[in-house]
Amino acid sequence: MATPALMVLARAYPRLSLLARPSLLPLFRVFPNVRELIPIEKGQRGFLSAVRRLKGRFEAGILFPNSFSSALVLFLARVTYRAGYRTDGRGPLLTHAIPRPRSRIHQRDYYLHLLEALGFEIDSRELCLFLPQVARHRAQAFLADLPPPRAGLAPGAAFGPAKKWPLSRFRALAYHLRRQGFSLVVLGGAAEHRIGEELTRDLSRTRNLCGLTDLATAAAIIEALDLFVSNDSGLMHVAAALKRPQVAIFGSTDPEITGPLNDRARVVRAEVPCSPCFSRTCPQNYECFTRIQVSDVFRACLEVTS
Repeated sequence: MATPALMVLARAYPRLSLLARPSLLPLFRVFPNVRELIPIEKGQRGFLSAVRRLKGRFEAGILFPNSFSSALVLFLARVTYRAGYRTDGRGPLLTHAIPRPRSRIHQRDYYLHLLEALGFEIDSRELCLFLPQVARHRAQAFLADLPPPRAGLAPGAAFGPAKKWPLSRFRALAYHLRRQGFSLVVLGGAAEHRIGEELTRDLSRTRNLCGLTDLATAAAIIEALDLFVSNDSGLMHVAAALKRPQVAIFGSTDPEITGPLNDRARVVRAEVPCSPCFSRTCPQNYECFTRIQVSDVFRACLEVTS
């Protein structure tokens, strides 16, 4: 969702360095004017390594994350100008501390609002991705013996169980999609590999790719799909940026804030009083998900692919 903001910066500066978690960096290998990708690992060792790599090298840094630690990295690295939202008590670490928007806005616009407050002109709000050709070649190798039409399923979500539609229902959806003629791929990280095995068990023309691709290759696979079904997750936003027909299933979170920005998307959610609660787990037996039937999601799949 930060890609429109990154494009604004890419137009303004001929050479950008991008600091992010290692899993995200493959997606930006050929992003315009991004000349250096700097990984920041979790934990104290990764934090100190990032400080050392940045120290004394940069005049300005813009922070999209809200965390205190991200501002502390730039402060300790002696970046001259440090801009970001005034959150998490980090205002004193920033030279340009911007108040957060007063109203709730989509996360894409949250990033763009920061740049507008810093004086940048916003000429486009479209999500965008630039995929390396090597990622497309790898994707074609993974999909070679899976004839179209192809559907992708992404049953994971890093935030927690309150963002995950039940596995049994994803499994039933996989069965219906196969009967409809779709080949299936399951995408996600290594943590979802066992789930992927369960979804593809005893179904022909399916492949579990969880944990087998980097993010750029996963994006290239999504680019080649005729349908993508997911929870509210990072891969959902990849599909939105690539304008693929997609169905997004929402539970504890709010599609007004993190929904897919894609005219070819359908959001499926249940209207329950406690949603959105933005919780990781649920004391109400996950009613926001249990009310979403397989038939609801399957019907949305047929709508976006008709």
